[in-house]
Amino acid sequence: MRWGAIGLVLAVLAAAGSATAAPPAAKPGDAPKAGEKRPWAEGVSDTNQQKATKLFDEATDLLKDAFFKRAVDLYLEALKYWDHPAIHFNLAKALMNLDDPAAAYEHLKASMRFGGAPLTDEQQEQVKRFTKLLYETELAELVIETEEPGAKVTLDGVELFIGPGKWQGVVRPEKTKSLIAAKPGFQTQQVQPELQKGKVNTIRLELTPLEMSTRYVHDFDTWIPWAFIGGGAAVLAGGGLLTWQATKSFDDYDKAVAQCNADNPLTFTNDAGVVQDGSGRIGTCVADSSVTSKKSDGETFQNISIAAYAVGGAAVLTGIILAAINTEHPVTEEVPADEPVEAPITLVPYVGPSQAGFTATFGF
Repeated sequence: MRWGAIGLVLAVLAAAGSATAAPPAAKPGDAPKAGEKRPWAEGVSDTNQQKATKLFDEATDLLKDAFFKRAVDLYLEALKYWDHPAIHFNLAKALMNLDDPAAAYEHLKASMRFGGAPLTDEQQEQVKRFTKLLYETELAELVIETEEPGAKVTLDGVELFIGPGKWQGVVRPEKTKSLIAAKPGFQTQQVQPELQKGKVNTIRLELTPLEMSTRYVHDFDTWIPWAFIGGGAAVLAGGGLLTWQATKSFDDYDKAVAQCNADNPLTFTNDAGVVQDGSGRIGTCVADSSVTSKKSDGETFQNISIAAYAVGGAAVLTGIILAAINTEHPVTEEVPADEPVEAPITLVPYVGPSQAGFTATFGF
C-alpha cells in the first residue's frame, strides 16, 4: 500500500468519530420529517431501500473490521438498489484503504450530489478536504476529446467511448501509460501522456486517413544505383581502352624484335665450309630498353585492364542490385519530406596486386 495523501486521509478518518456515515436513511416505514425533501429517495421503492440498507450495514461492519475488499463489493451492490450519498461516502473510504484514489475521488464527489445532504456537516467538511487533498497530491484530471465518428478511444486498454465524444475523469499519472484512438482506414494515434497532478490535462485526438498519411519512398536516393552503374560502365570502357593499348604495345614489341633480328642476321658455316647469310630469316637480336619497354608497357596495360574489368563489372552489378532493392514502397509514419535518409549500404572500391573489388558496409 502507498502512503502519502491517502495515508493522511485515512489517519484523519480514523481520528474522526463521525468518519463512518450513518445508514442511508431512516427505515422505510418511518415517516419523513415535516417539510423534509428526500431527492435521493425519489423513485426508489421501499423494497430496494431495505435491500440497500441491509447491504450498507453489512459492508460498514466489514469496513470497521478492515475487510476492505469485501466491503467494497457490498457497497457497490447496495448502489444498484439505491444511489445514496452515504453509500458513496463509505465506499470512498474503503477504496482509499485499497490504494485506489481515483475511484475514491469519484465516489466522494458523488456523495455531494445533493449539496451534501443527508451527510452531516462534519462529513461534508471531510469530503471537501479529502477531495481537495487527493486532487492536488495524487490525481490528474484528464479530458479526452475526438471529433472523428467511429473512432474507438481506449485508455490503458479500457474503452472510454466511440467518437465523436468526450471523456473526463481523474487518473493517477504514474499509472496512466497509453491513450489510443483507432478506426479502420485511419492511422492509429497513440499517446503516452505526461500528466500534471492537480491540473486539468486536455488531449484532443485527430485521426488521419491512411491514403493521406501514406507516402511512397525509396530506402535511399535513387541516384546511387545509377552512379554505380554509370561509374562501372566508365571503368569498363577504360578497361577496353587499356586492352587496346596493351595489344598495340605487344604489336610494337613484336615489330621491334623482328626489325632487330633483320638488322642482326645470323651467319653460319655449312658442312662444305661455306658461310651462308640468313638475313631476314633468322637473327640474333639483343634487344635494348627501347624494345623491352614496349613489352613491359603491354604487360602493365594488360594487368590494369583486367583490374578495371573486375572493378567496373562489380560496380555495374552492384548498381543493378541496389536498383532492385530500392524499389518504391509505402510508409505511414510521419517523416518530414526534407529529412535526409542514409543509404543502408556503403561501397568502397579497392584494387590490389592480384585482386580487385568492393568493400561493403551495411547500416541498420
